Amino acid sequence: MGKKTVLILTFISYAQMHAARTLWSYMQKYLTIEDYNKNKMGQAYLTFLLTYGIGMNTIGPMCCKNSLKHSIGISCMAVGMLFAILGILQEFQLLTFPLVIVLMAINGLIQSACYPACVNVLGNWFKNHKVGLMMGLWSGCVNAGDIYGLIIGDVVIQRLEMPVYWGFYFMSCCLILVSVVTLSFLQSEPRNQIQGMNESESAPLILKQKNKNLNILSAWMVPGVAIYAVGYACLKGTFYGFLDWLPFYFQQKGEKLENHSSYISQMFDVGCYVGGIFLGYLGDKYKRRACYFVPSLLLAMCSMLVIRFWLDLIVWPYYLCILAIGIFQGGPYNNISGVISIELTKQFENDKAAISTVSSLIESTGTLTAAMFQIIIPRIGDEHLFTFLCLITLLAEFVCCVLLFRELKSKKRSK
Repeated sequence: MGKKTVLILTFISYAQMHAARTLWSYMQKYLTIEDYNKNKMGQAYLTFLLTYGIGMNTIGPMCCKNSLKHSIGISCMAVGMLFAILGILQEFQLLTFPLVIVLMAINGLIQSACYPACVNVLGNWFKNHKVGLMMGLWSGCVNAGDIYGLIIGDVVIQRLEMPVYWGFYFMSCCLILVSVVTLSFLQSEPRNQIQGMNESESAPLILKQKNKNLNILSAWMVPGVAIYAVGYACLKGTFYGFLDWLPFYFQQKGEKLENHSSYISQMFDVGCYVGGIFLGYLGDKYKRRACYFVPSLLLAMCSMLVIRFWLDLIVWPYYLCILAIGIFQGGPYNNISGVISIELTKQFENDKAAISTVSSLIESTGTLTAAMFQIIIPRIGDEHLFTFLCLITLLAEFVCCVLLFRELKSKKRSK
């Protein structure tokens, strides 16, 4: 099995997971549940993100100490079955708000096994490769999944005018198909690496003991992890703010913008993909990352302020501004989520779970922050969405400035 096959299989697996999340976000407002308002939708988002964040610190690292392929495949299979249950409950009018909360809690725990396993597989295959460019390409699976999920929702509800449950059934079939393909064809690590690990069993005991002790708590002490986790928490919260609440913002702006809401929202994901690849390439070429994060986030905030204070009901400027926000904010977001996790754990080459442990810590910190935002955003009102997300991006900017100063100091020392 080659690197391209591994990249494609893990890309499709996690893209399908994100498509399921986005489809759920889109379908929520069409559910036939009594008094299912925006506050209750926020509680459902909160439940999913809380359990997802908790699972990242517990289930994710635990699964990655075993079979990575099975962690990815079984989690896709389980989420597919859960969406089939959602479809059945919706079709027969049995879905209630307490059931939604329970299913979202289970959904979050199941999905927490997929991301760290995918990053660990990529770390096994691409350790000596251009990790920034590669993870920039791979991190686009999040954006591809978001676009795919929005398209499914739009086609089922708006174009074909089908019942909501058909969207859940379709997503269930896709997840189960991806699960079967992953379990059949994915190889967790190169064969020569497996042989190398067997030969290294006679390595010094001190080195083995050092790498063996890396867990969620000790990972906070790895240089750079804590500061990147805080920065990523701000970016993740902003990302989910756009992902979950941007369509509602445009729906409040009138019918003209409401008809374009799903397509304008997709521009954010397109921009994130482009920004992730571009900043990943620059980081690989010039061996610096934070120096690109700072100006990128500044431009993202400028685009948010343009939307908040200057744009009216003309549609096309929204496409451009949301695309710009995606490019300039998605670049740092996608790089920290994947590239940084791999680069920070290069010192733990003999610890198979090191990458998944660090990626789980960073991802869970961001997810728990995003969960808190699901309570705040419905209460501040749609008109203040961009103001709030701009302030959170400003916090991320301060963190990246700290990282920039550290990079400049290390550059001076190397000279």
